[in-house]
Amino acid sequence: MLTVPPHSRPQEGIPPPLADVTNLENAIIEQQQGASLAPLSLSDRITLPRRPGYAALGQKIILRTNYFRLSPRPDQEWYRYDVDLQPEETVKRKRRRIFALLLNGDRFEAYRDLMATDYGKIIISAQKLDLGDGDRAAEPVVYFDADQAGPGPNPRTYTTKIQLTGVLAVADLLQYLSSPAPDIFYDGKEEMIQALNIVMARHANANKDVVPVAGSKFFPLLGGANQHDLRGGLIALRGYYTSVRTSTLRVILNVNVCTAAFYQPGSLLDLMRRFRQQNHPRPDLPMSAVEGFVKRLRVETSYIRDEKKRSVRKVKTIMGFARRPPWGNASQVTFETDEYGVVSVEDYFFRKYNIKLQSPKAPVVNVRTIDNPVYLPPEVCTVLPGQIARKKLSDVQTSEMITVAARKPADNARLIIGEGAGIVGLSANSGLGAFGLNIDPRMITVEGRVLGPPAVQYLRETVTPEKGSWNMIRKKFSVGAPVKNWSFLKLIYGRDLVTNETISSFHQMLNTCGLHADLPTPASGFNVNLSDDDGANYKNLDGVFRLSKQQKLRLLLVVLPTQRRETYAQIKTLADTRYGIHTVCVVAEKLAREKGQLQYMANVALKVNLKMGGANQTLSPTNLGIVRDGKTMIVGIDVTHPSPGSMPGAPSIAGVVASIDNVLSQWPASLRIQKGRKEMVTDLTAMFTERLRLYRKKNKNALPTRILIYRDGVSEGQYRIVLQEELPLIRAACAAVYPANAPKPKIAVVVVGKRHHTRFYPVRDEDHDGRTGNPKNGTVVDRGVTMERGWDMFLQAHTGLQGTTRPAHYVVLLDEIGLGADGLEQLTHNLCYLFGRATKSVSICPPAYYADLLCERGRCYLFRSLNAVDTGSVGSTADSDRGWQQAVNEWSQGVHADLGESMFYI
Repeated sequence: MLTVPPHSRPQEGIPPPLADVTNLENAIIEQQQGASLAPLSLSDRITLPRRPGYAALGQKIILRTNYFRLSPRPDQEWYRYDVDLQPEETVKRKRRRIFALLLNGDRFEAYRDLMATDYGKIIISAQKLDLGDGDRAAEPVVYFDADQAGPGPNPRTYTTKIQLTGVLAVADLLQYLSSPAPDIFYDGKEEMIQALNIVMARHANANKDVVPVAGSKFFPLLGGANQHDLRGGLIALRGYYTSVRTSTLRVILNVNVCTAAFYQPGSLLDLMRRFRQQNHPRPDLPMSAVEGFVKRLRVETSYIRDEKKRSVRKVKTIMGFARRPPWGNASQVTFETDEYGVVSVEDYFFRKYNIKLQSPKAPVVNVRTIDNPVYLPPEVCTVLPGQIARKKLSDVQTSEMITVAARKPADNARLIIGEGAGIVGLSANSGLGAFGLNIDPRMITVEGRVLGPPAVQYLRETVTPEKGSWNMIRKKFSVGAPVKNWSFLKLIYGRDLVTNETISSFHQMLNTCGLHADLPTPASGFNVNLSDDDGANYKNLDGVFRLSKQQKLRLLLVVLPTQRRETYAQIKTLADTRYGIHTVCVVAEKLAREKGQLQYMANVALKVNLKMGGANQTLSPTNLGIVRDGKTMIVGIDVTHPSPGSMPGAPSIAGVVASIDNVLSQWPASLRIQKGRKEMVTDLTAMFTERLRLYRKKNKNALPTRILIYRDGVSEGQYRIVLQEELPLIRAACAAVYPANAPKPKIAVVVVGKRHHTRFYPVRDEDHDGRTGNPKNGTVVDRGVTMERGWDMFLQAHTGLQGTTRPAHYVVLLDEIGLGADGLEQLTHNLCYLFGRATKSVSICPPAYYADLLCERGRCYLFRSLNAVDTGSVGSTADSDRGWQQAVNEWSQGVHADLGESMFYI
């Protein structure tokens, strides 16, 4: 029976971590340390450093984790087949249907319970298929949709060419995972993991009431508590993610709760109305936005009757709105018929089907092609359930999604081993036995450790954090920056909430926190009355910034009436790129409100001090490991990509931040745009060169002997890009900056993973945070569910505020420095207390966090390109070229030279 592991269960009732796993982990390290070994080779011809050992620092605890042991029968063999379609089918829905028809056809009836597929290319069979000579066959598939009883007249026929491409022996995988030999290599691992994932997804894929997304997420259409209204025509559905992974000695299945936005099923007309109501703050919302929202939606109609007067169900795909006239409604759009001549859509439905439209002014939808359209009124269309919304969510929807997705750890675990177990097939009757698989329905337990917090230093005072946070009351920044030539800009939309007394209080707070702030000049500041015209607003803001530059102002406190993204983007674009003036934005209501005002002002002061070159909090040199001698530069790198709703051809944004001092207080940055969706940082040599030269300038002409890089935004499949493409660019920068005869720096590269599904659950009351049930901050795990070969760890440096806390996953790709297991964990953990914008430890270490913020700032400069009206269309090459050129024009020269040596992005 599946049972929930509450964190309050006494320790004696919790199975300890599997001793065989721990013993094998130790044996691998022992054998490795007694041999001279090359770095690990992976199948795509890259090498990773070996784990130097398992860390020991911290208080040991036991945690449950959302992994389950998967035990394949050692003598099991699986047969892998590749399938090619003729003619080729690129529509995923149709391709999936072809595979379903193929596997359920007469040819494979005897093998039906022994076959699994990814519905795109691959079939895995637990028994060899009888395909005839050469283990290949061509099988015709007569196509019809799942909503049809059978093929209609003149159905399309596909030829499926099936070919045996490999035999996968489970014994090879198990031998690799159970061997203590540190140099063992298994080049079939990726194919075997792929096959295991296909087999594990078989149960959920067979359920017609479950919607698969991206092959690894499964959303049941249960309704009720399983869904939540996001407004604007979208709902949030709860689903489950699964992924097979390998670890020392065992194969494990990661299962987690996930949430995604789907279109609300039901009336298409209601859906369109909800979308427009959600966007009511934009009265100028173009009809093309509504069209983009519903484009490619599948809808059902039932207005046609057969000869027995029964409704005939038909499913159509919306291809857009009418073109003549543009976005025309049912009374405007006409077409020619044999029965009635030229007739409007409204009249046609009345005369042909005796349907009097209730909303003839709504735009009709085209369910065929642009050249040969078929128009339907939206009120006769019903949106089918289970259609994921690959759209950019509004701010309100994003907030709702965060709230819905936040679940307490015990609730999260309960869902996984309850509802989730049934959906993804963790039970004995899920068909896994036919593939020689058995799964233990109990969550795995692992050993963790809780690292203690470092002492945080301010000017003449030290504080010991509790539960990952501390108070700055009556403390001054470690180094207070001078704040001269500054003023304030109030953007007014309605009532002006901020008085001169409020500005005076803010000025006083700057000095209280340890900055050296002059009075604002001019003392009266600047005012801009905002309107609904963004163009006029931009022009007025530009005038203020031009005047501020003429007056040699270095900083403007900008008071916003609301947190409107367009206005914020305009301010940052003008200040950062055109005029080179630091800006700190605050919301008028929060600044003026007496309750919490001092805390709010103190938080703003954190940003001001960093922007002006100060140091907020520092750590003792003994807590900084390799940084203590002042010869290490720490770097953060990230790339952010265009989101849904961006223009075709919109670029990606790459950012590099780097430390310039041995207290790690200042992290100036380089920022570039590059071709969209390109993960490698294209201009990395130039960006890294800028960082090295500034380091040299700030350190009396000295260059670092060590460079520790935290690379954000890289998935497991992209490690090769970092090592084979980015690392040579970094070395080229070093070659350009360091003297030719001087030794080059030793480099370490650590990938920071945030978008993973590993979660941990404390098993004892004393091991959780006392409020949410999450692990205590400082919890680190490097055993049990980590890489069987290679070097990684999970670290939760922060205290969770809500929901189930996600640890950061750190993977070492290169270590020329010799960091050591405890050294890397301790340094990375301590760094999380140096995020200058907060008085708490953060979830990922500051280099990665700052690089992420830097790229987000870059998105402000491309606001038009990244927030175009979503038409739902796939852009042509010409559209992409135009979109790229628009972005280049928006970006202009990038960050102004006057801000180039600062943390302008914070």
